[in-house]
Amino acid sequence: MIFTKREEKLIKAFLDAGRLSVADIQKILAVSQRTAYRTITDLTASLHTVGIELLKKQKKYELSGDLSKLSSIYSMEDYSHSERLNLICLALLTATEPLTNAYFQEEFMVSNVTIIQDINAIEQRLVDFSVKLERKQGYHLLLDTEQHRYLLAVLLTHMFSAADFKSGKLDRVADDLLGVFKQARKAFRDCQTFIPDMDPKLLQFFTILLALSKKFGQPKTIAHVSKQSLELAQELFASYSKLTAQAYGTNEIVYWAGLLDELYIKRQENPLYVENFDSQYFYNVTNLIDKVSSFTKINFVKDKTLFKFLFHHLRLSLAIPYLFPDESISSTAHLVAYQNDFLHRIIRLVMQDLFATYIQNEAEYELVTLHFASSIRRSPDIYPIQVLLLTNQRPLAVELLVTRIKSVAPFVQSVQVKRLEDFNNDYLDQYDYILSTSPSDHEEIDLISAYPSTTEILRLQERLQAVQLRHNQQRERSIEVVGQPDLQAYLESSQELLEQFQLLYLDNSLSFKQTVAEIISDLPAISDQAYLIEKLLQRFEISPFAIPETGLALLHTQSHTVEKSQFMVYQLAHKIGVPSMNHEIEDVSRILVMLTKEDSLAETKVLMSAIGQSIIENHLYTEIYKTGNQTIIYQLLNKIFTETIKDLEN
Repeated sequence: MIFTKREEKLIKAFLDAGRLSVADIQKILAVSQRTAYRTITDLTASLHTVGIELLKKQKKYELSGDLSKLSSIYSMEDYSHSERLNLICLALLTATEPLTNAYFQEEFMVSNVTIIQDINAIEQRLVDFSVKLERKQGYHLLLDTEQHRYLLAVLLTHMFSAADFKSGKLDRVADDLLGVFKQARKAFRDCQTFIPDMDPKLLQFFTILLALSKKFGQPKTIAHVSKQSLELAQELFASYSKLTAQAYGTNEIVYWAGLLDELYIKRQENPLYVENFDSQYFYNVTNLIDKVSSFTKINFVKDKTLFKFLFHHLRLSLAIPYLFPDESISSTAHLVAYQNDFLHRIIRLVMQDLFATYIQNEAEYELVTLHFASSIRRSPDIYPIQVLLLTNQRPLAVELLVTRIKSVAPFVQSVQVKRLEDFNNDYLDQYDYILSTSPSDHEEIDLISAYPSTTEILRLQERLQAVQLRHNQQRERSIEVVGQPDLQAYLESSQELLEQFQLLYLDNSLSFKQTVAEIISDLPAISDQAYLIEKLLQRFEISPFAIPETGLALLHTQSHTVEKSQFMVYQLAHKIGVPSMNHEIEDVSRILVMLTKEDSLAETKVLMSAIGQSIIENHLYTEIYKTGNQTIIYQLLNKIFTETIKDLEN
């Protein structure tokens, strides 16, 4: 006899507790009273087949009979909808012949109608990946080698946790795959010094992809891969080849390296020292923040951390998207999306406009909404509030209290401390919220203990969040900024870059290549102009960096031919057509030039990176680069350097 999971759970509860009421059963199964009675009826019939009765005595139920028989009963797999879709898709991806409805009905113990609905859902989802499902003597997927390996690797990455994958607990995976997975994990361990620091799920994905080498045919030749990914692939395949006692061709190595390039290497957070990067992806993440800010009238651009979180989250989603996301992936994200309905609807619309179809699902929208909603609660730059603390406590006690306030409410921009006797009514308009460690006659002033309990701090957090939501952004106030002394090395590097900076006029040719040559020929401190021109053009061909709808293009690299790091802006006499980040032609009237000396100080590289990120991430700054004169851009650079140094100090 096979029991359902719900029946099995109830049997275990009876064996543990002895007797259960209907209310107990409702609580154990988390179901309604009606469902509880129906389950009791079903369980009574199931137990009868093995000679056990379910009896009701004094409003409670108990088992009667030889209960030792229950130890040999196996539970029937009772999968959720998304688990069943994953398993059916796995069967289709690993099958060597068409699979029928009857096969799936027997495998999953569901009706013919359910299988038909599941197959239709899978068919519609795989269209997002340009894969067709054929119905001929059963179900069969029409896909090439690259699609086959990629989809199977994505599916298996999400089906198994990192812990289960590492320990080899991979139910439903064929024995031949279990062996190569183990060898692929060993190859990665042997080469761990060469492996870049990446998300554990990405690491699992690339391990599975390595194990799928030679599966489903020969992959197509890839024209270009980066040196970094190719060297790593060669190390991995050399180790893997020894473990499997097989030789792997160049196509296999280059295919793996190409996916590493496409899904990870080209999407580094700081692309300025990556020769081959995905400019379209950078543009889309920046545009997501900018458009959501524009539509919601909330200045998310000010939260520098938001770009980083979205960048890494969306990179992972694009690399290994959920094929059939579980609705309960993140109950927190679902709740936040419900509480921020307008923000959620805006994000859904913007993402549909910017990102690939295969990550367009409600679970993904909710997770992105969570990032934006967290930004409001995290950043003191979006909805900042000013707090006044009235106290006569000792400095150490006051410092501890201020630290606790800021830890539970990071959006508090400043906590000013004044003595109780110094209070005047003007403070009620000057500050968003006032606290006092002693009782006060003013209703607007809240009381807090000098050493508040956890409960008191949590109440304070809720109160501060409520104040933030009501905060009037238009209110102007003088904000005191307290900082630490500047770092001398950064100051010297920033001063050197500012001294080098110029906005220059160029009577340029109508050709982009000739214009690049003219710019490099005009620049000082270049030891080999011909080499640098060729390097910049090759890099631009792989990763075009004209910024859409701005008239700006960026030339940047790090090279031994650059004798002094420099940032320059060239105003062109003649507009030229340049490939842009969204792979269209942009009419460019200004070219930004960022050249970094190969052995520059670390401080210089950090500041150069800050310039690059200001061009990519901040649309206001982009407008200044587009239209500002030398003085204005100089002031902008000075501000960027100052903010970078201040962030590093903090």
